[in-house]
Amino acid sequence: MRIVELSNTEFDEYAKTHPLSSYCEASKYALVMTDYGYSYDYIGMVDDNNRIQAAALILTKKIKGNIKYGYSPKGFLINFYDKDLLRIFLKLLTDHYKKKDFIFIKFNPEIIIGETTLQNKLTMNYNGNVRIIDDLKAYNVKRRLELKEFNLMMPKFNAYIDLKNFNIKNIDRNFRKKIKRGLERGMYLSVGGAKEIDVLYGFTKNKSKRPISYFRNMYNVFSRDNSIDLVFIKIDFQKYLNNIRKRYDQEQINNENWNSLLQKNPGERRYVSRKMNSDRESESLKAKIIYATNELKKHSEVIVAAALVVKYRNRVSIIASGYNEAYKKENPNHLLHYLIIERYKQFFSFCDFGGVTGTFDETSQYQGLNNFKIKFNSKIYEYIGEFDLICSERVFKKLIKTSFIEDEFDKE
Repeated sequence: MRIVELSNTEFDEYAKTHPLSSYCEASKYALVMTDYGYSYDYIGMVDDNNRIQAAALILTKKIKGNIKYGYSPKGFLINFYDKDLLRIFLKLLTDHYKKKDFIFIKFNPEIIIGETTLQNKLTMNYNGNVRIIDDLKAYNVKRRLELKEFNLMMPKFNAYIDLKNFNIKNIDRNFRKKIKRGLERGMYLSVGGAKEIDVLYGFTKNKSKRPISYFRNMYNVFSRDNSIDLVFIKIDFQKYLNNIRKRYDQEQINNENWNSLLQKNPGERRYVSRKMNSDRESESLKAKIIYATNELKKHSEVIVAAALVVKYRNRVSIIASGYNEAYKKENPNHLLHYLIIERYKQFFSFCDFGGVTGTFDETSQYQGLNNFKIKFNSKIYEYIGEFDLICSERVFKKLIKTSFIEDEFDKE
C-alpha cells in the first residue's frame, strides 16, 4: 500500500460510490473552502495493483507561523471496520503529512453510533459502531471533546427526515396548524438564484459565523451541476387578502346563524359561547384583512424565509435557513421546512435538517432549535465525533497545553 495524490476526477469517481461519501467529501466543496483560507489535496491509498482502497479530501491551513494542520470534512472514505486497512492508512497518512510539517489532521466521519426519536423519549440507543472510537484511539488518534454545544467543526448530532415515509399527520399538531395557516395566507415556495444570496444571508447572519462569501461560493460552485437550490417562502398578499375575505364572509354567515339561534333560544349557553367565539374570530379576521390590505399597498409579495439546500446522492441537506423577523407571527419557518420536504420527497430518501445538540431539555440554550426539528418527527442521529490524527506529538502537546488549538477552532 502507498499514498498517492489523486486528480479531482479520480477522487470524485471514488467518492460518489463510497458508503461514507457526502457533499463535503467532493471536489466542489474543496473549491468552496479555498476562499475560506484553505488549500487542498486529494489523497488516495492504492494497493499493488493501483486500486484505490481509501481516499480523503484534505483541506490544509496555516494557523500560526509555519504551524499547519489538515482537515478532512466528514472523512475519511475508508472501511472503518477493517482494522488492518485502517491502521495502514493512518500510518501512511501520518508519515506523508509529517514530511510536510503538519501537526495533525482533523477528521469527523459520518459514522452513526446512536439514534433516537421523540417517541423514544429522546433516549439515545447506541450501536456497535462505538467500538470504532477505541480502534481509532489505538492508532495515535485523539478524540476532541465537545466542551460546549456546537463547538466542533461539524455538529455531532443531526436531525433527519425519512422522506419516503413522511406523513404530515405524524408531526406536532400545533405545527400542522401553522403550516395550514401559512398556506391559507398566500405563502408558497419559490426558487431563487445567485443574485438573491444576500436575502438568505440577511436572515441568517446573526446565527452563523459564515461570511456571505461562503454562501455565494457554495451556490456558484454547486449550481454548476444543479446540485444546490436556493429556495424561498413568499407571501402573495393578494392571495392572502382573497383567502381571508372568504373566511370572513363565511364567518359572518356563521355569526348570523348563531345569532338567529340565540334569538329563538335566549340564554342557551352553548349558543352564547359559540356566538362569542364567532365574534372573536370575526374581529381577528377583520384585523387580518386590514393588515393584508396595507401590505398589498406596499408590495404584491415579499420573501419571508429562505434556505440553501444541497442535493447529493439520496439526500438533501439544509445547510442554511432563516426567516424575516418582521413576519415571525406568520410562522414562515414552519412552512419553509414542510415545503422543502414536499419538494424533494419524490426524488430523495432523506432530508438532513442540520445540527441539534445532545442536550434535549430546557438546560440547553438551543432548546428552541432542538424542539423545532424534533417536532417535525425527525430521527436524531449521533455521529462518532471529531478526531485528530497526530503527526507531531511534541508540537501537538505543546499547543494543547497553551489552549491554542481550542481557541483556534472556536473561531470556525
